[in-house]
This record gives sequence, structure tokens and C-alpha cells, in this order.
Amino acid sequence: MNNYFTLRRANRLRVKLLNSKSQEQIREVIRYLRRTSWDECGVELIYSDLIDMAVQANENGQELFNVIEDAKTFVEEVKSSLKTLRTGDYFWFVAPLYFFFGWGIEGLLLYPVVPDWVFELSLGYLVQLVVCITAFCWLFRKMMEQAGFPPSKHRLKYCGWLVLYIAVLYATGAFFTRIAGAFVLLRLPILPYALFSLLLGAGLYGIKFWKYGKDERLRERI
Repeated sequence: MNNYFTLRRANRLRVKLLNSKSQEQIREVIRYLRRTSWDECGVELIYSDLIDMAVQANENGQELFNVIEDAKTFVEEVKSSLKTLRTGDYFWFVAPLYFFFGWGIEGLLLYPVVPDWVFELSLGYLVQLVVCITAFCWLFRKMMEQAGFPPSKHRLKYCGWLVLYIAVLYATGAFFTRIAGAFVLLRLPILPYALFSLLLGAGLYGIKFWKYGKDERLRERI
């Protein structure tokens, strides 16, 4: 049994034992930590700790956090305990997402609309991809931190940062395509490329969750 999925499943079942207010408080904390750390195993461990704290508080007729400032203080304290991701960790976070959803699912949805469309792997596209991944791994996380806590109070700011991020990436894509887009390395019809991306993304997700299951922090807890 994968330790990551075991803890994840236990957290989803145990949180239902709490009252609605404590459940919402936990969701706000976990949502923020996921957006700013990407340490999914570490966040699940904090999720488990929060449930333990909330169960005890509810038994005493109290909420997990009495005021929002308590939740903010907790978030700032635990952020430093989360794992600092290395370059390889960023790859396992971004690559499955990009291939499975970015070109796999999206390609299948586009195929009925533009079946004759051909994907061109150009030098400009590769440069754009490197820029996008770098921006996603650094700039987007910084944006999420700027959005503030709790996430539910800053939805407009979050959406604004997201729109700005997408606009910048499309602009850089157009720039690099104009410069080096003529150097095409490979051409593939949209359906074969979408199916290839879907299978590759699914395989990368499998490896990613297998790696999560081997995390020593989870082994010590379960």
C-alpha cells in the first residue's frame, strides 16, 4: 500500500468527523500551504496534525482556531518545516501536469474542433517551455504568497495574479516563436501527440506518487 495514499485517504475520512467550521478552517490552511510550498507529502502530514488538534478542540466545545490571526500564525510557523523542493522535485510536480492535462486532455478536446491541426516542436517552443517551467516553479509560487491568507478572502487578487501570469507566458511564447519558430524539429498530428502526452503524463504521475509513497516522513507516521 502506498503510504501517501494511505495518509491522504485517512485524512479525507477523519476530517468529516469535525464540525463544519473546523473543516473550513483546515481547508483554508491546507489550500494555502499547497499553493505556496508544493510539498504535498509535508502538507498531508500537517493536515493530519490539524485534524488531531481539531478533534481535541471540538471535544472541548471549541473551534480549531478562535480567530483568523491564530490560523495566520500557525501557517507562518509550519511553512518553514515543509520541504524545500530541489530542481528534480519541480520536474515531478510540473511535468505530469503539463503532459497529462496540458497536451493530453487539452489535445483530445481540441481534436474534434481542429482535427487537421499539427503540433510543431520548434526551437522557439522548446525555449518557451523552459521559460514557462522556470516561471511556474518560481514566479507563480511567489504570486501565491503575495495573494495572502486566507485564500477565500483574496480570490480576486489570486485571479488577478493568475491572469497576469498567463498573459506573460503567452507573450513570451509569441516572442520566442517569432524568433526561432521556423526551426521545426518535429511535426505530429494532434491526435497521436495528445495520446502520447496522455500516456506519458499518466506514467509520470505513477512514478511521482510512487516516489511520494517512499517519503521517509510518511513511513515514520504510518
